[in-house]
Amino acid sequence: MCDTLVWRGPGETWLAKNSDRDPYEAQRVEVIPAVRGDRSRLLRCTWIEIPQVPDRHACIIGRPAWMWGAEMGVNECGVAIGNEAIFSRRLRRRGAALLGMDLVRLGLERAATADEALEVIVALLGAHGQGGPAGFSQREFRYDNSFLIADARSAWKLETAGQLWAVTRVDTCDSISNGLTIERDAERVHPDLATEGGRQGSFRQQFDTWLRPFFGASRRRRAASLSALGALPMSGTGFRHFAAILRQHRKAGPSGNADLCMHAAPSHSPLAFLRPSQTTNAMIVQLGAAGPRVAFTGTAATCGSLFRPVDFTGTWKVCEPDLWELHRVAMADTIERGSSTGMLAKINAAEEKIFAAIEAGDLSRAEGLAQHHASDLFSWPHRAEAGSMNTRHNSKQSVTEGS
Repeated sequence: MCDTLVWRGPGETWLAKNSDRDPYEAQRVEVIPAVRGDRSRLLRCTWIEIPQVPDRHACIIGRPAWMWGAEMGVNECGVAIGNEAIFSRRLRRRGAALLGMDLVRLGLERAATADEALEVIVALLGAHGQGGPAGFSQREFRYDNSFLIADARSAWKLETAGQLWAVTRVDTCDSISNGLTIERDAERVHPDLATEGGRQGSFRQQFDTWLRPFFGASRRRRAASLSALGALPMSGTGFRHFAAILRQHRKAGPSGNADLCMHAAPSHSPLAFLRPSQTTNAMIVQLGAAGPRVAFTGTAATCGSLFRPVDFTGTWKVCEPDLWELHRVAMADTIERGSSTGMLAKINAAEEKIFAAIEAGDLSRAEGLAQHHASDLFSWPHRAEAGSMNTRHNSKQSVTEGS
């Protein structure tokens, strides 16, 4: 389960996402450098190999640590993409192909505009399909995908069912939340769905299923995010507005799958089967004339995490051996203190200064403020420095094909 949002204001576009995944899964915030003239013939994605391209753009991504692909990210050209799990009637239940996360990263690496990224993803979907194990603990968890793709000038919503797809342009705002939403209003559809007289019915009605979207409260989450996006001011919109949306709970504290900030039920709880997902990372991207400005939490539970700036120099550094321990301790810290009203007030106060520095383009000051406030607010920056590896998480770092 996830929520991805896009909002277009005067001269800029914002894309934000809560990445909801297995609560035990660490997610890297990673800077991928640009490549020019690569002579490699093949690229190994999460499960399959595909032809490589010689030139690739630098990217900042949120990547589940065991896979090649990315949950969300932005490239140096100012293209941002986030994806969502979709449980369509065309879902591939066996074998392996490209994961939706692979498609996100490939779109970022290979496209200089949102229009190009749309074409890259559609072409790769047609050439290689989508599918394969996409979960960390739930090894056979599989799904199709929807995407929001944006740059400063345009934004697209792409929804898929197997190798079929439909696309709509986003004029003002939109969100995706684990259910198909495109009806008869598609701007383009897969050639097999096109007819001489127009489109073949509603894409959602043809290909959506009801069970997982119902128990995942996808419609309620999407309604909440659309309502919040519709209330944003046309001037003065900033990082704080999108952070507030991503931290949204229906009640005072975590309450279920209808929360935009999702908290998994305890593993021993009878609700564990119905509420298995946890927000493990969050991203906000501003796309404008000054280039992309980016903030990630890098830790679980948006309501108890601090957004920090990231740039293409790779200043965000977490040592690989500490990543799983960092995630474990941050989770414990969030459960202990992060969801309290007092803690959130302190986070908001700290972020007011951090976001002002990001929006002013002073990333050095923003990172200094983030480091200072993280040390004051959380126990995990200090605990993670010890470098002790949690063996349970370490044993799950690799997922093998067909496991």
